[in-house]
Amino acid sequence: MKPLVIIVSGYSGSGKSTLVTELARAIPSAVALYFDDYASRKDFPEDITNWISNGGDVDVITTPLLQTHLRQLMNGKTVSFIKGIGWAKEYGIENYNKEEITIQPGQIIILEEPFGRERKEIREFIDYVIYIDLEPEIALGRRIYDLITFLRSDSTVLINLLDHFLFDYLNNGIREMYLEIGKRVRDNSDLIINGKNKLQDNIEVILKKLRELNGY
Repeated sequence: MKPLVIIVSGYSGSGKSTLVTELARAIPSAVALYFDDYASRKDFPEDITNWISNGGDVDVITTPLLQTHLRQLMNGKTVSFIKGIGWAKEYGIENYNKEEITIQPGQIIILEEPFGRERKEIREFIDYVIYIDLEPEIALGRRIYDLITFLRSDSTVLINLLDHFLFDYLNNGIREMYLEIGKRVRDNSDLIINGKNKLQDNIEVILKKLRELNGY
């Protein structure tokens, strides 16, 4: 039987990665994939403000290795890769543990993918999209808090990263990208969950829905 592919989407800071990780732990034979392992700043348009103003075609954002790994997992093959850190390199994080990840095929693939089913490159694989609904200011606050927690021991890198991240958020179209793309993904999702709910409560909602739909 073909693996079920579940997408988890939402703003940066909405809790996508945490939900994907815990959901994969809660479902037997589920495996987790994360967008940030496959994409960095160079994979996005250079001028994000202009890109959004011109319609924000998400198909210009390509992650060919993610597409390859999805196809391989769907065909029952194991995949291995070096874990990525998304935009962090561009924001000043250079020295991180370049961990090699190996993922065995599973009956369910749970992918953290901020663009839902909007990107043509991976749309064919997607069965179900979950959107984490959360006010953008709360998501931003959570994102900043996560960065502070992660980099508390390296204040120089933390300040540099926050400087770049907040400048881009306020002046280089990142906020507009989140709002525009978030609306599209939300409108085309299969299940909307409240990002302010307790994590375990949201997991129970998702598990109940999956049991109703597919018997998992």
